[in-house]
Amino acid sequence: MKREGFTLIELLVSITLFGLIALFLFGSIDNLRKQQVFYQKKEAVLGKKNQILSLLRTDLERTESVSVTTASNKDFDRITINNSNRSLYALNRPFVIWLVLKQDNTLIRLESAAPIKLPLTPESLFLVHSDRIQTHCEYFRLYDALKNRFVYLKFENEPPLMVETSK
Repeated sequence: MKREGFTLIELLVSITLFGLIALFLFGSIDNLRKQQVFYQKKEAVLGKKNQILSLLRTDLERTESVSVTTASNKDFDRITINNSNRSLYALNRPFVIWLVLKQDNTLIRLESAAPIKLPLTPESLFLVHSDRIQTHCEYFRLYDALKNRFVYLKFENEPPLMVETSK
């Protein structure tokens, strides 16, 4: 007896096996897509943290003077930097202030070519550039030592960020 093709049973078994393999492959691909979305979100969060730390570090390094004012609730400092080497708005040796606003505990950075006096007057609003760094800041403190500065920064539901710079 000579066979020239597959039987119906052999064909059905091979189609069933191919369907099972395809099902497992689609499940794996779906898991890979979920992992990719998760890691993209994680990368965005880490990128934002690195941006904050880099900006804060470069603001604090090689400045003419840094003064710290502690807020009334003792959890937040206001950092005033005179003649910074870093400008986000192409200003020559800008004056910079980092502070936390009461509403939503928003960390902001103010930059101006002239010294910044708080509270801001309506006339000075046009001279000051402001950057909203992040909301829900729980703790923002600068610790000053003889040779180094240490900034401790904590946002809600996130691990703390720490920056150490030399004077």
